[in-house]
Amino acid sequence: MKVLLREFKGFLISMGLAFSVSVGLLYSFYPASELGGHTMTLTQAAYYTLLMIFFESPLNYVEDYRLSPIFFVLPILGLIIIAEGVVHLGNLLFQHKRYSKEWQSMIAETMEDHVVVCGLGNVGVRVVEHLRRFAQDVVAIESNESARFVAEVGGLDVPVLFGDVRDSAALVKASVRKAKAIICVTDNDLANLEAALTARELNPDIRVVIRMFDQNLAKKVEKSMGIQGAYSSSARSARLFAQAAISGDILDSFEFGGTVINAVQLTVEPNTILVGHDIDYLRGNYEVTILCHEKSDGVVDWNPAPSNPLGVGDRLLIMTDREGLERLKPLSSKLALPRDTH
Repeated sequence: MKVLLREFKGFLISMGLAFSVSVGLLYSFYPASELGGHTMTLTQAAYYTLLMIFFESPLNYVEDYRLSPIFFVLPILGLIIIAEGVVHLGNLLFQHKRYSKEWQSMIAETMEDHVVVCGLGNVGVRVVEHLRRFAQDVVAIESNESARFVAEVGGLDVPVLFGDVRDSAALVKASVRKAKAIICVTDNDLANLEAALTARELNPDIRVVIRMFDQNLAKKVEKSMGIQGAYSSSARSARLFAQAAISGDILDSFEFGGTVINAVQLTVEPNTILVGHDIDYLRGNYEVTILCHEKSDGVVDWNPAPSNPLGVGDRLLIMTDREGLERLKPLSSKLALPRDTH
């Protein structure tokens, strides 16, 4: 709807102005003698104007310089309306069906409170997917029209614009002035930084997140340039790879307050310590934070109560530090079964 209003804005304004002027002239100057002595009402004037636009002649022609043009101009205007409207609307529908570059550009220019993602590489496409899962409106900018993920992103109803992310014109087309955030994740640190700074110039209130391969530079940029997030994907993934080698149950790893925090998935296996205990037993004895308890029947309980019993097949989402990983190791060990004395 925004695209249609934007594309037909000038046309609708011109039409509205012509209609209003015609109604006003008919209402003010059309002689009552032509209407059997009755004064024309505004409603009648509007009705007659509409009929005249669409080639009807409900009124007798009047030799009045203020009214004469209406009898000639309105039918021509009506013809232009029909021709222009049909052609323009047909073209828009055709572009929409093909999801053409022109259509995507028009969509992008009407968006507000969205996120602009610069770069559709392996990281960029994942960022777009996550944003769409959170029901966020997204506009993507990619320099390479044949990039492998362009079609995939287009399938997510995300307009993709092609251009240099460092070019202010490309950012303007992506409506960066009305965006709430920009995420720069190309494989070029300088391009990411330049795009971020240009976006900040166009929209001082925009939230900026950039990818940088140099972790030390990322920290300096974040601190000195007021950028909300400057991250090194290689540094973040290195931590996860190292922790995953220690435990295959680690889902993610990040640093907070100088401490590496791990998100761990723990499954309650048969004949292990946890069977028959509750959430409070695990929290109290192993000093970990339990965020979620998924029972074996698929029921998910966020922030589970201490009294929740643990059964075979249950899965727990746990947050803990390195020492906590060591404390959790015995939980996967099988208990010794009692021997059969017979």
